Amino acid sequence: MEKRTLKDAEPKERYFSPTLQDSQPEIDEGVRELGKLFPFIISGGSNTERFYFTHINDTTKYKFNIRPKYFNDESNYIEAFKKRIEEILKANSDAKIFCVYDWDTIFPKTGNQEKDAKFREKYNKEIENGVITMCPSMPSIEYWFLLHFVNHTSLLKNYSKVSQLLAPYIKPCFPEQNQKNKLKKLLKAEKHLKNPQWVRILCEKGKLETAIKRAETNIQKAEEKNDLINQSFSYVYKIFNSWQ
Repeated sequence: MEKRTLKDAEPKERYFSPTLQDSQPEIDEGVRELGKLFPFIISGGSNTERFYFTHINDTTKYKFNIRPKYFNDESNYIEAFKKRIEEILKANSDAKIFCVYDWDTIFPKTGNQEKDAKFREKYNKEIENGVITMCPSMPSIEYWFLLHFVNHTSLLKNYSKVSQLLAPYIKPCFPEQNQKNKLKKLLKAEKHLKNPQWVRILCEKGKLETAIKRAETNIQKAEEKNDLINQSFSYVYKIFNSWQ
């Protein structure tokens, strides 16, 4: 088995803070298995997305190239995306990069919409040929989690709206002693997220496959009617479909 590992991928470093600055540039050479380069995940979420994909990587058949520095502050994620994309592509000509971010940080803000448009224009070629795949969720990745439990398609404009629906379903995925916490604390605090139990339960009994199917089908139906703007959605399913 041919396998190349990330230079800083020691187990003890898996959960160090993603806000730490790199002391010097590193070559982002990705992990391969039998010649296949695992997809790279970069995200605008510093904790929720980081631990979610780390646990997916560790507890399911889906494997990714993940580094803490690939997960950034949502307020400046577009600039961070550019930096990480250039680093990854410089070291891996055959890389597939999935950009995960919350659409509610873009949708209501004209300035961010312009930045998003310029980003897509800059990397239009890479997006068109599948090197880069944009995976926004409206309003946030919590909507992706919700699809594991119910097929809700009505427009949820912000985190507050989706969290009210999600809380009764996802709180039981956490240890009982932690379930008294508010959902935002459970899904943002490292001390709660680093236990893989919540992702394992979230995905079990075919719920992950159900979410993938729901997300893809809902988007296809909405796009056929040119009505995607009027409902919630998540393109996170594309990350998992890349393994098919």
